[in-house]
Amino acid sequence: MIALAGIPAFSRLLLEKAYSSINHPSALIAFISGFILYTLLWFLYFSKRGHFWSTLEHELTHALFALLFLKKIHTISASRQKGGVIRIEGGNTVIALAPYIFPLTPLIMMIFLFLLPDNFEGYIFFLLGLAYQFHLINLLVEFHSGQSDLQKSGYVFSSILILFFNLLFLGLIFAVLDGEFRSFYQFIWDGCTLTLNYMFLVINWIIHEIRILSTGSMDS
Repeated sequence: MIALAGIPAFSRLLLEKAYSSINHPSALIAFISGFILYTLLWFLYFSKRGHFWSTLEHELTHALFALLFLKKIHTISASRQKGGVIRIEGGNTVIALAPYIFPLTPLIMMIFLFLLPDNFEGYIFFLLGLAYQFHLINLLVEFHSGQSDLQKSGYVFSSILILFFNLLFLGLIFAVLDGEFRSFYQFIWDGCTLTLNYMFLVINWIIHEIRILSTGSMDS
């Protein structure tokens, strides 16, 4: 319910942030340049070399969330030919879907924005564009009905969560491109507020329809 209401809410705010990022052309150009460069590199080179780095990131994201949920990791491996495997003691939906809903590499780049001096911003925005396209291409390649992670959680449910969190994180990226870190927190606050508003609208509509149906049944 929250994710369903959050999709239109964060989509609306994402479009607003994307539009406002035009006011900061240097950051936007650096981000788009990195995005385009990785797109070209993927088509010209990485797509022909296998998927070791994307597989490694995939399994590391599983492992990160397993640790956050205090799950024991038995083994983890990644290879160019055989793909990746992680064996965890227990598990849940969040751990299973973590690589699809949590863009690990782009978020690492965003952390550097908080840590490094302002004169490094242009380079970080460029690397952020590279990292985000790395995440997006991996998501598109790995998102298919035969993927075991999606099968475990249910394809429809997984699709809703993946769309919601990817809209949220892309919005956070555009919020950072605004040049003010308070935009980062404001985006989350506004998104949560708008999501709740949409939820209340849907709940009120359902209650209204139930009352109409109840009144009609009594009249008949």
